[in-house]
Amino acid sequence: MTKIKNENELKEALQRDIEESGKNKVVIQSGHFPLLYLPHGAIEGINHWGQFSPYTLELGCKIGSFARELGKDVRFVFFADDHSYEFSNNTGMKCKTKRSKFYRSKSGIGATLHPEYQRIMREQGFSEKDVIRHNQGKQGREDCLYFSEKLLRNSTRDIGNVCAREYVEFLENPVYFDKTNSHLISFVPNRCKGHICDVALDVELEGISSSHVFIETMMPFANREELYREFRGVTYRGD
Repeated sequence: MTKIKNENELKEALQRDIEESGKNKVVIQSGHFPLLYLPHGAIEGINHWGQFSPYTLELGCKIGSFARELGKDVRFVFFADDHSYEFSNNTGMKCKTKRSKFYRSKSGIGATLHPEYQRIMREQGFSEKDVIRHNQGKQGREDCLYFSEKLLRNSTRDIGNVCAREYVEFLENPVYFDKTNSHLISFVPNRCKGHICDVALDVELEGISSSHVFIETMMPFANREELYREFRGVTYRGD
């Protein structure tokens, strides 16, 4: 695990990994966000974790643009934390109803990302057509732009840690991730570092070509430069 000093150092490490991976496809997991349950329904809380969600998508798109210039096939993956805030607001519709309605609105041919995410992706020449979609196994949600962590956690895999279980469930499904031909770049909240590194990467997963970046989500007022300077900082691991 390497502590990263600034954005330029991080981009250099990720670009080097892409070049050295020998893979012809790059899958970028960025823009991870919490689903917030409001009285009128569920929404993408892209600013709820401070800079994390929009900043990681911007980084992902910049790195994706670099990979595309090398002739790589670039795809994006969006995870929705739809469980952490499930019981924070129980007014109005039930959380299950809000969640189902939200995911249906983000499924199908005409589905669109959050407007800010659309803007960020389009600046680098990407769009919804570059997003890997989640078949959530429910009517009207067979091709959702967002992966439901709650559904991934329902996997029958014998992994006690639910955070690691959902991650392994995604990466071991060849429909979503082709280990033979793909390099993964994943931006992950700091609080998940132990689950992802100690369980998913070190124990459960084999044959994964990947770059993982861990960034703080618990500093809502920090600017992007401060994320690199806080005590845990931005850390990187290459596999």
